[in-house]
Amino acid sequence: MGRRELSVLISESLQRLFFKMVVHFSALLSALGEQNVALALQVNIEGFHNVIELCKNHELKLFCPSTIGAFGPETPKNPTPDLTIQRPKTIYGVSKVYMELLGEYYHHRYGLDFRSARFPGIISATTPGGGTTDYAVQIFYDAVETGRHECFLEPDTVLPMMYISDCVKSVIDMMDVDETSLRHRTYNIASFSFSPAQIVAEIQKHVPLSVEYKVDPTRQAIASTWPQVLDDTNARADWNWDPEYTLETMVPMMLQKVRVQLGKDSQYQNKEVSPID
Repeated sequence: MGRRELSVLISESLQRLFFKMVVHFSALLSALGEQNVALALQVNIEGFHNVIELCKNHELKLFCPSTIGAFGPETPKNPTPDLTIQRPKTIYGVSKVYMELLGEYYHHRYGLDFRSARFPGIISATTPGGGTTDYAVQIFYDAVETGRHECFLEPDTVLPMMYISDCVKSVIDMMDVDETSLRHRTYNIASFSFSPAQIVAEIQKHVPLSVEYKVDPTRQAIASTWPQVLDDTNARADWNWDPEYTLETMVPMMLQKVRVQLGKDSQYQNKEVSPID
């Protein structure tokens, strides 16, 4: 079947498709959502409601990602367990808590096979999409293009992160496991955590890079409410979650991917780059 583009806000367009499971990633992220709350409510809540109703009516398995943004300043930061207080301070986080709870409710009320994982910041060679962890992508583009980066977070702001390949792996692993193995509907998943200062130091092992910290008060305020380390003990126990990448192995991979994206490295020009990156 060829690729088709759909709007999650038009339920009729979803009804015309035939499949066995849905992986639903459509959302406005944290910083962008704060700029347009009304649109975030439409996409993140109304859109999810359309998708979960489709899955309930057609008995489809559903995966929808959650986020570290589903936690708030009252949440334990290091480590953050699966079951803890969740009082997010962004519309993105509020919408994801809604998603988690509605998915759990549909599971108990209707038997829907709903699954979710709380993702850290995801790092890939695609251009940033409006999230608070976007600096961890932009910094690679700046390292390759100019060797200079302006960081909108304070240098010691530690956040959980994950390379895109492990993100994709986690969805496949979680959707493949037998439902009887799942003790929860939503799981934390972790890979590594770092601060801007730490990723700068790692990149500098490979290429020259200078950094100026110009803190964005809005994004810094959001980041300060989020976990530093996610406790993913349950995911490792229930469905054998095991990430492959570390900060040290991710950095050279990202530099390579970004060079290819920008046409800066002829050594990799003819090598295939995964379209999801």
